[in-house]
Amino acid sequence: MATKQRKPAGAGRTSSRVEATTVELPGVTAEFHRPDHYVPTRDDLAGAADSVRGYLPSRTMMVYYGGLGALAALSVIEWPVAAAIGVGAAVAQRSGNSE
Repeated sequence: MATKQRKPAGAGRTSSRVEATTVELPGVTAEFHRPDHYVPTRDDLAGAADSVRGYLPSRTMMVYYGGLGALAALSVIEWPVAAAIGVGAAVAQRSGNSE
């Protein structure tokens, strides 16, 4: 038989209406709780976006990488050569900016 129980106010972290369902079977009793989800705030999302922007290349480098990808897709150059050129350009740009 399934029964619903409510936790007393203040028992949960933020919600006072956390429900649980208990299922009693011969030899087994299971209790299922509603998951406690964290909803990020606008500041959390803005902070995540700012940290991601720090790792993205500049617009000119994105155009450069796009051009390499297009050349590889059109078989003008082989994809391993395009990948090597792209990685080399990324490493050179990162080491050049750190000085």
